Amino acid sequence: MMERRSIILASSSPRRRALLEKAGYRVCCIAPRIDDGGMALRPAKARADCASLAWFKAVQVWIERDRWPLDAAGAMIVAADTVCVVDGLVLGKPRDAVDARTMLERATGRDIRVVTGVCLLDSKTKDRELFADEAIVRFGEGTIDLLDEHFAHERWRDRAGGFNLEEVAAAGWPFECIGDPSTVIGLPMRMINERLGEPPMELGS
Repeated sequence: MMERRSIILASSSPRRRALLEKAGYRVCCIAPRIDDGGMALRPAKARADCASLAWFKAVQVWIERDRWPLDAAGAMIVAADTVCVVDGLVLGKPRDAVDARTMLERATGRDIRVVTGVCLLDSKTKDRELFADEAIVRFGEGTIDLLDEHFAHERWRDRAGGFNLEEVAAAGWPFECIGDPSTVIGLPMRMINERLGEPPMELGS
């Protein structure tokens, strides 16, 4: 596969990095020094709020360019934030296992609106673009019975809503995803490829 342009990923998420690398980008991860755990996002404005938070992350990483490797000059900064919205409640990353179980039990059998906001910031020109995408995930009957294994392997940690789509799929959870699966995982790759002038690439490619 031909390597695409260099990316500074303003995140420590291995799942976001994997999505970009699978699409052919050369990625350097620099986690922003932002604690977003206490930020209250509005359910009705989740798209705008997630995109705004992604912008804050991107700017913070751009300001601290002394942390970048030498070969990252001129790279595109990609930042993102993902939340789940269920019954008018915003579900971010769980505080602990009890919080995660409450989230998943509440979400089972309901539509989970997964929103990912993105900021693309050109480190050379300072041009920026903010956008968001969303998808719907529905967990089917029998999901509750699979939670014990999920928690035994601590697969709820650092995941919006307490789950990662690829992991629950591998574990055999019954679910339906309406929209781009990569949006649920943490980066809407179709939209990113389009904006970076790259041809779209399917997750399974």
